[in-house]
Amino acid sequence: MTLHSRIKRINEEVRDALADIIMREVKDPRLAHGMVTVSNVAVSKDLHFAQVWVSIFGSEAEQQTAIEGLNHSSKFIKHALGQRVVLKNIPELAFKLDTSFAYADKINRMLKELDTPKQS
Repeated sequence: MTLHSRIKRINEEVRDALADIIMREVKDPRLAHGMVTVSNVAVSKDLHFAQVWVSIFGSEAEQQTAIEGLNHSSKFIKHALGQRVVLKNIPELAFKLDTSFAYADKINRMLKELDTPKQS
């Protein structure tokens, strides 16, 4: 098994576990306003750090508040992750807002505008 496929498998396993932990166990009130989806995880090769991209349904203010709540709860989430995933090192977690869905939506709207015939 190559290192790349191992990291890919770990990323997927960590993503699935984090999604469940955030949905079921994190009780931070800053997460109550929006639906949080873990879209991607990138664990470093040494397994010490992980960047976690989440998409959050809500206003920009609610999204920022939710990211702050996730980062504030990262030690609790890391502990819960350690109970679910068997790894030598449980990575430090850094949560970031995934804006790719909003960007894709913006592109789709622009393409639809181009497709719509202009009335003269």
